[in-house]
Amino acid sequence: MTEVIISNQNKTIKNIKALHNKKYRDSLGQYIIEGYKLIEEAFQYERPFSLILLSEEAANTEQGQSLSRECHELNIPIYFAEERVFKEVSEMDSPQGVLAVLLKQEHRLESIMGREAFILTLLDEVRDPGNVGTIIRTADACGIDAVILSKGCVDLYNGKTIRATMGSMFHIPVITDVDMPELIEKLKQADAEVLGADPHSDISCIDVPHNARTAIVIGNEAKGMRAELKAATTQNITIPMPGKAESLNAGIAAAILMYEFAVRKSR
Repeated sequence: MTEVIISNQNKTIKNIKALHNKKYRDSLGQYIIEGYKLIEEAFQYERPFSLILLSEEAANTEQGQSLSRECHELNIPIYFAEERVFKEVSEMDSPQGVLAVLLKQEHRLESIMGREAFILTLLDEVRDPGNVGTIIRTADACGIDAVILSKGCVDLYNGKTIRATMGSMFHIPVITDVDMPELIEKLKQADAEVLGADPHSDISCIDVPHNARTAIVIGNEAKGMRAELKAATTQNITIPMPGKAESLNAGIAAAILMYEFAVRKSR
């Protein structure tokens, strides 16, 4: 093992710690992932690494040594830090002793909208990182073509959001900071059916005819879809609930609707 970082004033440590702040993630085009599973997923899907940091304890494990060898083979800079210093840059309560800094990748929505068939999930001002991460993971499981986050959504590169995706953010295009009213108009011009999730609608999602190009809009957890979007969709739909619950969590509602329309796509 090479030199171990022992000071939190080290330049590399200070740069990693700055990425806890969205402002720096945006300006530098970088973000942090933590844990062996996410790092392995990023390797598998060839995401661009800036560096890897291992704690001194993790570096001495078989898993840590294997990761070190892989970094050397791929020419990825790898650093080692004292336990105390590593914990200062980790966002986890019980860190595994390994994190990576990755470069953000951009996805082009135009290439997806040019397809003959697609299903998109549009999240409008959904602010809970657990909800957004879970929706991305479910969209991946359902074979959704992309997840679109509006301006005002929680940051995709927030550590809690990343962990909630369980690696699915590497499998499926996720496009951020989108002007949602503008996108909905583009989708309608492309002959897509834009369906808004609205618990007050009289139209059941089960009764909506299949359309090869479909976009599902999920609104804010507390307020639902903005009135502007409700008026812009081609129709607003509800999930029939034979039980007594009045509403569903945004993540659960999104999961049901994505599965409903994904099954139709596969037929």
